[in-house]
Amino acid sequence: MARNTPELGDDSSDGADERAAGDGAIDRRSYLKLAGAAAAAIGTSAGVAGAQSTEGMERIELDYDRYGDPSQLYTVNDNRSGIPPKFVSSPTNGSNQAIRTEFSSAQKTANLEYRFEENGYEMPREVYTSFKLYPDGIRLSANDTVRIFWLPLTNGPGSSGGGATDGTNGWSNAIGFANRNDSPAPDGYNFFSYSYHMDRGGSGDFQMTSVPIWMDQWNEIEGYVRCNTFSGGSANRDGVMRYWVNGELAFERTNLRMTTTESNLIEGVGPLGYVVGSSLSGDALIYDDHEIAIGGMPADRDDSPPYDEDPTLVEPSAREQYEERFTYRNGDEEAAYRIYVDGDIVQSDWSRATYNESVEITSDEYAVVEATAEPGTIDGYFFDGDIVAISADPDPSQLWVSGEQIDPADYPDAPPAEDRSDEPLEHVVLVDGLGTTGTTRYEFAVSGSVEKSTDGGASIDDGDAIDGGRVTGLVGGWRDAFRFSGELEELTVDGAARVSVDGEEIDPADYGDDLPHVLTVVGNGSEASYELTVDGTIDTVLGDASAVGAERQTSETVTGTIERGVHRFRFSGELVDVAFATGETHVYLDAERIDPADYSGETRVLPHAIVIDGSEADDATDYSFTVDGDVIQSNYRDATVDRADSLEGTSAAGSVGAGERDAYFFDGDITDFQLVGDATVDVHHEIQ
Repeated sequence: MARNTPELGDDSSDGADERAAGDGAIDRRSYLKLAGAAAAAIGTSAGVAGAQSTEGMERIELDYDRYGDPSQLYTVNDNRSGIPPKFVSSPTNGSNQAIRTEFSSAQKTANLEYRFEENGYEMPREVYTSFKLYPDGIRLSANDTVRIFWLPLTNGPGSSGGGATDGTNGWSNAIGFANRNDSPAPDGYNFFSYSYHMDRGGSGDFQMTSVPIWMDQWNEIEGYVRCNTFSGGSANRDGVMRYWVNGELAFERTNLRMTTTESNLIEGVGPLGYVVGSSLSGDALIYDDHEIAIGGMPADRDDSPPYDEDPTLVEPSAREQYEERFTYRNGDEEAAYRIYVDGDIVQSDWSRATYNESVEITSDEYAVVEATAEPGTIDGYFFDGDIVAISADPDPSQLWVSGEQIDPADYPDAPPAEDRSDEPLEHVVLVDGLGTTGTTRYEFAVSGSVEKSTDGGASIDDGDAIDGGRVTGLVGGWRDAFRFSGELEELTVDGAARVSVDGEEIDPADYGDDLPHVLTVVGNGSEASYELTVDGTIDTVLGDASAVGAERQTSETVTGTIERGVHRFRFSGELVDVAFATGETHVYLDAERIDPADYSGETRVLPHAIVIDGSEADDATDYSFTVDGDVIQSNYRDATVDRADSLEGTSAAGSVGAGERDAYFFDGDITDFQLVGDATVDVHHEIQ
């Protein structure tokens, strides 16, 4: 692959995000304590003081005391200061000499790159490196930044200067310090990461921390970088960057995408001097004790999850083996939680999740996760099947299933009671319409089993429906009866019929709400006029915006107009029709979002369509987009309508499987679009 040496600062976009937004030696000389004291030396290559290997990891020590010039160790290039890097005898961190890179009036000193291929190694997938840094005389004005080290650098148009990073043309991360985030200036300035990766926008991805690097004294800097996995030219979001400053974890990301090919792995690491802001003429960055480990992490810094030791833990790349993913985001208190799944579930540190060693997963009738979550942590899982119950104390901050936020209140604390179909149906509920006028609609639920009955002279009505332990029906001048086991848990009666259980008349108000269901219309910023119809009774909610913005036309129908906020309605029976006279917006039945087209005789068609076509793709493709008008799901061009895909206002996000299509109708223009995978995208205008 052709490579270009980065000329940072030549493009005016580079550094834009940075502008916007004592001589005491450290006691411990090396963090690289490899497992086993008998690691055998494997030889010395040009520019390398010594190399050792153990269990797939190779250690490279750059012993400055053995060389007369830094160019014998590093590829030195892009020296804009005009002052060559040199070895000095003071200050050092206990060695005989250290490297000094001095600033002039120019913005940059030089690149000092330790390039792996030029020193006899293949481009590694993962690199750990540590070095000591002495910022000599540096004082920064507000918002000034100084880059100090490439960790790592893979040269190419996508590694600097505002160029697009496409997974094949280089990438990089420059770490440094800046007078930001309440830095303890002038004694110290806070650490930052400045990265070129596949998902950044504009110039580099600039991330500040609140961990200081101290001026005019030695600091210990460590970093670990692991490339993302990839297949078929598609990058997975599991690349890792971690940096420590003076023993403290300063920065971590575990969801990066850097590369899509073996020829675009890690090219090198090494010192860098680059200032954005004030002139640092005469000031310097001094380096000592540069050590590298490729192919792994040193034993005392290996805090990666124990994939080989924990059978319930898998790497992020295992995501494709499971149907769903689950994220538990904890609040600001320690929480204990339990998850029940009617399939298989495993833990993974995918995306921003971290390994939780308290997780225990058992399997019997259900797979059950039990864990304790520390304040502010994120736990991640992959699973097959469905989540059937969730309990947590206190409640989590957020729960997500495959990209869609869920409400823990929608799930019971434990799975449904065991099957009681073999229990005798000892009890009788009788809905008595004899002597009444009109019709009465009813709905009830029991904890056990239920079946139709002729008790009390009741008739068997085919129109009455039984779904599990829930019954809905209608009586006029006759009786309906049902035999059941367990307990009567809910009862709603809309009409004059009387209800008795085991011969004793009961008050429906004692068995839950008269209007047990909630219908919610959510405004999206554009005016929408709607009509809602049920086959029972519907009414506005006292004190809700629906009491002002909507009107009850009949006992079964309400109409309203909404732009922002929510309108809530309580109702009994079934929802039979949702119609929009103008506009369209989101509608929720109880806690589940519904498609109005499923409750209407007409399907709305907007003027344009977008089709994400995976019919010839090898794997699933993730996508998201935003329009400046309305957007709705569609079965246009035989697309499937997947309720797992997300519609939020004017934005849509989802995943289309291999051999499938997703489609949406929209008006206006597409303002943002992202695609991860090899599906094709077609936009069709004026389809009406």
